Amino acid sequence: MNSEMKSKMKRFVVTLLGIFFLGAGVAIDTAAALGTDCMAGFNEAFARTLGYVTFGQMTTIIEILMVIYAYLRSKKTVGIGTVLSMLLVQFPIDLVYNLVPQTQNLVVRILYVLIGILLISLGAEMIIHADLGMGAYEAFMYSFVYARGWKFIYVKYVCDAIFLLGTVIFRGQIGLGTVITYLLTPKCMDLINKNIDRFIRFE
Repeated sequence: MNSEMKSKMKRFVVTLLGIFFLGAGVAIDTAAALGTDCMAGFNEAFARTLGYVTFGQMTTIIEILMVIYAYLRSKKTVGIGTVLSMLLVQFPIDLVYNLVPQTQNLVVRILYVLIGILLISLGAEMIIHADLGMGAYEAFMYSFVYARGWKFIYVKYVCDAIFLLGTVIFRGQIGLGTVITYLLTPKCMDLINKNIDRFIRFE
């Protein structure tokens, strides 16, 4: 196996691991029951308001629209990794969610949120770093980064704020976990992004 093939295989494995960590993070964050992330909160509230689509269907619709927009603006953000993320992420979510002990202890639940943020950020950045195509939301946000030269951390805060505002407008649920996730996830992703090349290399 030549070096180019090894690099592609490693990128593929890193993408799959990233999807697993991302899904695990979502599961643990959800198990905390302190409020979902901004995009999920909006999707749930908007789907409930419309009444004829489920939360899962609304999430799929939003992600497809994001991927289309990202592809039209910056084709390099979309690839096989994007498709794999959309198809496979539900499996680790279901698996890990059923393994997380349920608790009413607020400290433990906040700890769940923090672990979820770390895993979500790590998983998303691993998928981005593998460069086989980003997750739908990341591809959407990075289309602005590449097209406008804006910093990702600021784009993330603005996009999450828009979803958060939409959640409020459609009377969705916002909890302590939602606020913590909004404040910490962009910073966590930015920190991992700046250091991931030290630990994962493809050459």
